[in-house]
Amino acid sequence: MSKKGFTLVELLVVIAIIGMLVGLLLPAVQQAREAARRMQCNNNLKQIGLACLNHESGNMRFPSGGWTYLYVGDPNFGFGRRQPGAWAYSLLPFLEQNALYQLGMSSGSTLTSLVQRDTKQCVTTPLSPFICPSRRTAKAFPVIATYMNSNFSGSEAAKSDYAACYGSTSMKVKNNGTYTTNKNYVKNIRNTATGEDIPTGIIFDCSDTRMGEVRDGTTNTYLVGEKFVYTDKYEIAGEGDNRALYAGINEGITNCNFRSAGAYTTSSFSQNSGSVTVDGTPYPPLQDRASDSKNTVNNPHFAFGSAHAGGFGMAMADGSVHSITYSIDGAVHACLANRKDNMPAQKPE
Repeated sequence: MSKKGFTLVELLVVIAIIGMLVGLLLPAVQQAREAARRMQCNNNLKQIGLACLNHESGNMRFPSGGWTYLYVGDPNFGFGRRQPGAWAYSLLPFLEQNALYQLGMSSGSTLTSLVQRDTKQCVTTPLSPFICPSRRTAKAFPVIATYMNSNFSGSEAAKSDYAACYGSTSMKVKNNGTYTTNKNYVKNIRNTATGEDIPTGIIFDCSDTRMGEVRDGTTNTYLVGEKFVYTDKYEIAGEGDNRALYAGINEGITNCNFRSAGAYTTSSFSQNSGSVTVDGTPYPPLQDRASDSKNTVNNPHFAFGSAHAGGFGMAMADGSVHSITYSIDGAVHACLANRKDNMPAQKPE
């Protein structure tokens, strides 16, 4: 009487079929996971965009970009251009993080100098709304900075995967904040006579932008978007990602919390038969990639981008969030980054 069972060939065939099915299933699972992560990333941008609008509603101005990369947030200086910390710090009270914002508050009624506050905990506390889950998790990352107004002197701090749109101008830090000892305010030292150097975004160094100054309309003006980061430098202090979440702008590779569409001047924009052209140096958006000699053209550390395929997320000045394709026309990208170019550019759908 013969015994029933599987032959070796039959077993191998079954194993091969199961392997094929698993191979087909895994990409679908990965795609589903990435879709969920991308949705969370867009939700982060939505929270940031709404926080910016709530800040504008309460203070009649969008959050300021802070002073320079040498300073972080100081609760004693409130909101606006007198705040040394970058835009993300001014958003903390509007993201249900007022306790974090208040760290380092002075008990004195009068401030006579800009001193180092006890803000180490604030600087080192990671916040998930500022981290894209497709790129990394919310934790303290290596940085290469100490700050003139904070007792932070460590090697790790909170970072951001999102950057304020500086406009369509080069990163020229001329609006540096200086503390005046006899008056508790920031002195604006930008040479406003040379309008070509004034950033065209909504948030920049010592900015004080009102809603009415967004002349191109809030629907078609960039506010805050995902930034490009080298894939091999996610966990280290890499170019364009080596400063704390609340640090201001820098003209070089230590620029971390700001991005631009390119280096253009006001005269760079022209219109012909309804189409817009620009003449200058573009900073095209990029999908995250490894760093090498081929990936240094047009200052990637100034460019928007993301870990997602196809495009990066952008919160517009009206609070809406959209995916912007990496292949966006350079002129359209520059116009969307510029709040006052008066050019008929609309975001690609």
